[in-house]
Amino acid sequence: MSRGLFLSWAPFSRRCETLAQRFDLELRFISTPWPKRPLTVPLKYPWQTAATVRTLLARAHDELWVMDPPTPAVLLVGLAARLRRRPLVVDMHTVAFTALAWRLLRALERPLLRRAAAVVVTNEELAAQVRSWGARALVLPDPLPEPPADLATTGERREVTVIATFSKDEPLWLLPEVARRRPDLRLAVTGAARGDLSTWPPNLRATGFLSERAFWEQLERSSAIVVLTTRAATLLSGGYEALVLARPLVTSDHAALREYFGDAAVYADDDVDSLTAALSEALDRGEELAVRLRGLARRRATEWERAAAGLRAAVGRV
Repeated sequence: MSRGLFLSWAPFSRRCETLAQRFDLELRFISTPWPKRPLTVPLKYPWQTAATVRTLLARAHDELWVMDPPTPAVLLVGLAARLRRRPLVVDMHTVAFTALAWRLLRALERPLLRRAAAVVVTNEELAAQVRSWGARALVLPDPLPEPPADLATTGERREVTVIATFSKDEPLWLLPEVARRRPDLRLAVTGAARGDLSTWPPNLRATGFLSERAFWEQLERSSAIVVLTTRAATLLSGGYEALVLARPLVTSDHAALREYFGDAAVYADDDVDSLTAALSEALDRGEELAVRLRGLARRRATEWERAAAGLRAAVGRV
C-alpha cells in the first residue's frame, strides 16, 4: 500500500509522476473529462473540487501531497491534512510564483503553507521566497529520469531535437530562421504541434506527440538537444533527459538553469543569432560536453538522494 496520496489538478505532470514513484505515493490526476472550451470553464473547478473530495474521503493516507497551482487544490488538500492531522507536502511549481492569478491568491494559502511539513521547490531562488512567507522550503529538483533499459545505441546522429510542448513560454518562433541559417542540419520538435507550421523550412519538422518509447529513441539518435523557456527560475525536464543521455544541451540563459547545469550546457538568449551560435557551439563541443554531462549526472543523482532523505525526515518517515 502506498505511503501517501499525491493530488494534481492537471491532466499530467512528469514531475508529479516521478516524485510519486520515488516516494511511494498514490498519484491522482484530477482533470475534467470534457475538452477545454470557453463555455465549460465555469464548470471546471466545481467538478475538480467534487472529485477531490471523493478521493480524499475514499480512504485515509499517512501523508497528503498536492501540486501548486492551483490554489483551490492546495486549500482542499491542506484542510484535509489539518483535519486528519497528517503531514502536508506542497509541490510548488514555478508558475505558482509567476502567474498573476496565483500571486493574487497567495494570501489565501499562506497559512496552510506555513503549517506544511514542507513546501517543495526546484531551486534556491524559489526557496528563498517561500521562506520569506514563514514556510519551510525544501529544494528538490526533478529526479533524473531513467531511459528504457534496452534503449539501443545508434551510430551516426544527424538530427537536433527540440523538446517542447508548444507552450506560451517556449520561444519556438525562433526555430524557422535558425533552421534556414543552418540548412545542413535537421531539426525535430517534439510535442503536439499548435499553430501554423506551413512556413517552416524543409529541415525543420514537428514529430507530433510521441509515445514514451519513441520519445527516448528520438533523443537517443539526436546530435544535440534543445530546451527553451522565457520563464525565469524554471528548470526544464528536457534538460534532465539530455543529462542522463549525455547529449550536448542548449538551453535558455537563466540563472536557475546555469546554477543546475553549470559548464555542462550551452546557453542562448531569446533571439535567432544567439540560438544559432549556441547550437553551433554545442555541436562543435559535443564530445567535451558529453564528458561534462556524465560527471554532472553522477553528482546531481547523489545530491537528489540527499535532498530526498531530508524530505522523508520532514514528513516523519524513518
